[in-house]
Amino acid sequence: MFTSEHHENSTQKMVGGLREVSIFSDLSPKELALLAAECAWRKFERGDIIVSAEQGAGDREVHFVVRGGVRLARPTSVNGRIAYTDIEAGGQFGEMSFFGVEDSGLTVIAREDCVLAIMPEDVFVEVLGREESVSRALLTQYARRLRQRDAASVAASTSVPGTTAAQRVYGELLALGEPRLPNAGAKPGLFIARLPRHRELADRLSTTEEVVASAIADLIRLGIAEREYPGLLITDEAAMRNLHDA
Repeated sequence: MFTSEHHENSTQKMVGGLREVSIFSDLSPKELALLAAECAWRKFERGDIIVSAEQGAGDREVHFVVRGGVRLARPTSVNGRIAYTDIEAGGQFGEMSFFGVEDSGLTVIAREDCVLAIMPEDVFVEVLGREESVSRALLTQYARRLRQRDAASVAASTSVPGTTAAQRVYGELLALGEPRLPNAGAKPGLFIARLPRHRELADRLSTTEEVVASAIADLIRLGIAEREYPGLLITDEAAMRNLHDA
């Protein structure tokens, strides 16, 4: 029998899930509960196709990854290559179409078992207009992505002939890192809050996942960097630059 206690527990789980979405982190529990009720909640198993390129535009919705992770695959105009983007828990996809940027040919696959909260377009647009913290967080997210892409483009355009793939990885990590001062016991260094997946780095740098994994493992083995999941802390920037410039 479905009880009021069961309903309350389900609502609390949904509110807790939306609280983990980065652009909603400053919303009140009441506002999160209202948004949770507007969403369709779906579970997917690893390997499930969430969005298919063949299904057409369909309903305009934003998909929030509440648990697990998904992989976006987009065709590019370069020799038929596919560009991959991994979205972790707390991220979202599908919102760009609201700003006139269509994502034709997009395929989304569950990289692992995951839970998505799917919000209709009108609800999302209304939230953006009503909640300044959400629109500000979204703009900050886009600015960070543009900065990372610019850094990757500069690294690629200024790479020295004969530079190894591992050195390109080191250059990319240096570009992604932001200075972190010691506070509350945190170690100083260059900090990458969310380290991209090996596959994503490999695609950016025209190398393989194995090379990326090996380069990062070497940094950790040499004591130049430390994993702070889901990020990476470069503790010895000078040694890192020496590896990159060698």
